[in-house]
Amino acid sequence: MALHAVALYEAAVFPLRPGGVSPDDRELRRLIAYRFTAREGLPQRVRVAAAEALGAVEQSQDAKQAQAAVWTLNEAVRDCRPGFIHLHDGQSS
Repeated sequence: MALHAVALYEAAVFPLRPGGVSPDDRELRRLIAYRFTAREGLPQRVRVAAAEALGAVEQSQDAKQAQAAVWTLNEAVRDCRPGFIHLHDGQSS
């Protein structure tokens, strides 16, 4: 849920079309993202990646930088899943 909330906030900050997200909706998505990423049960690696992703989104300067930070959060979440196996050359199960 933390990843999902951060991704929704990113989408509000960098909408596909200008004016696609209202300021109120953007602020609500921000609040939800911060609440989900602050939950105590998250692994430390996920919490750190989430903080970095939120920081990149908050800067609102570079959509590609924010997207890369959210992707890093995605990888941190995926790596914490039980049964996830890394293969080689960037492949995974």
